[in-house]
Amino acid sequence: MAVLAVAAAVVVPGVVATTAGCGGHPAAQATKTATQSLTAILGHAPTGAAATIATRGTLVVGEDPQFAPQSSVDSAGAWTGFDVDVARAIAAALGLKVEFRQFDWARMPSALAAGRYDVAISSIPADPPPSSQLTMSAPYAYTTAQIVVPTGGASLATLPELQGKTIGVTASTTFQQFLEAANGVGVAVYATDADALSDVADGTVAGAMIADTTAMSEAAGGAGVSAAGRGFFFQPLAIATLRGQTDLVTVLNAGLRTLRRDGTLRRLSRHWYHGLDVSARPAGVPSFSAALAQLKAGTYPTG
Repeated sequence: MAVLAVAAAVVVPGVVATTAGCGGHPAAQATKTATQSLTAILGHAPTGAAATIATRGTLVVGEDPQFAPQSSVDSAGAWTGFDVDVARAIAAALGLKVEFRQFDWARMPSALAAGRYDVAISSIPADPPPSSQLTMSAPYAYTTAQIVVPTGGASLATLPELQGKTIGVTASTTFQQFLEAANGVGVAVYATDADALSDVADGTVAGAMIADTTAMSEAAGGAGVSAAGRGFFFQPLAIATLRGQTDLVTVLNAGLRTLRRDGTLRRLSRHWYHGLDVSARPAGVPSFSAALAQLKAGTYPTG
């Protein structure tokens, strides 16, 4: 598959690199400053973090370097992955350069408050919100809870089909919350997805609930598992920044609208997830919050 233009810039941790302009994006207009670009979006001079970013001319992005294929650092020291390319494309759409810095999930709010980075773009679910200290952008992608089974195993596509089965999940995830709320499903808790998938492959558990993006990558990588039917709920993935940064969220959302309109999000998704398009909201699948409410009310779909 051809390498996409938005991934052309090579960026190493702590080093600023100019993002290549995408066709029609404001970054291609060399005479327009970052402040002018953001002012045109907002209808007024940027304030708060947006003003700092405009003056600097660089969007500083927090990323997880051990989260492939979403984000990682390759053997040459370059950042790579779906979220990395999304960040580069957003910066280009806003007329900004981009800099990546490593982030710690648990310390994300405090690092944003300290100015370590401006935003975190690391496939962060917005349902449920990760912290009351954060504001989330509009979604740029969606992940769906998917059951994987041993390659060639029976489909586990509906809640009744899970009844009486033991399903592996990673600890403290929405997958664990969902299955524990679904009466009659055995839940085996693991430290990592890899541990759960190993037991799926050898038949220790009937299946595992993981993100569809992970399922696709693991199946393509020869993990001995395959996706089994449709998803059980979805979660929107969004950009995190500090609560109260209204102008910054407004310009981020404007950038995302550009990437959605011109097909960049769709192309990046298909590039990184073996043809899977996670840029569109899943049809016929409830959100995580809605799914929990349906389980509680006894109205979750059974077919």
